[in-house]
Amino acid sequence: MNQTKHTLALTFSPKAIVKDLVTLNKATWTMLAIMVGAQLLTFILSSDRSGLAWLTLATGLAAVINLALVDQGKQSNFFWGLICTAAWMMVALHSRTFGDVFAQGFAFLMQFSGIYFWSKSRNNERGELEFKQMTKALAWAVLAVTIITYLVVLTISKHLNGLQVYLDSAVLPLNIIGQLLMTYGYRSQWFAWIAVDIVQVTVWTQNFFVLDGSYAVSMLTLQIVMLINALYGAWYWYTREI
Repeated sequence: MNQTKHTLALTFSPKAIVKDLVTLNKATWTMLAIMVGAQLLTFILSSDRSGLAWLTLATGLAAVINLALVDQGKQSNFFWGLICTAAWMMVALHSRTFGDVFAQGFAFLMQFSGIYFWSKSRNNERGELEFKQMTKALAWAVLAVTIITYLVVLTISKHLNGLQVYLDSAVLPLNIIGQLLMTYGYRSQWFAWIAVDIVQVTVWTQNFFVLDGSYAVSMLTLQIVMLINALYGAWYWYTREI
């Protein structure tokens, strides 16, 4: 019971949330400032002040804070992750990108597993997650799961008349792999995140010309900064000693 309380405090207590943010290194803080600035600037320049536009802004801000904390293996990233994934599901439902809906639903549920497993693998001295290296056998299993999941989601998305089904259907399998590898602390997660961010940038670039409302611009901006962050996260996790 004491361990559970300690884990929840590390994830949700205001003190832990603030501590994790202020102990980010300068490079991560710079990345976070750029990502927050991009979200705010996109919103300010937009004339859209609808409920969806505000929801998209909240999604973006929660997402970039979550990303910065994940970059350095900080436990409180899951607090922001829960907010981000819940809001993102609503945005994806509105845009009828069903692969994204499924992906964010899965990501929301995986936040709870991540809370548990990250708390078990923390370096208490550094206050960050201990990173792991993936084996060849696991890599082949990951590839097989990715392909099978993609084919299943593609079939469902076609049945639901989703938009950009071939691209959008790649979002869920890549998110599943990224979330699972992140939950267990594997560095290889970043290859999945880079791939899914490239897909998302492509999807939302096309959505910009298909969907009404400036929220599409905000989501596209978010995807671009997420791709940049994934590249930074990969650099950080692969240059820091295991």
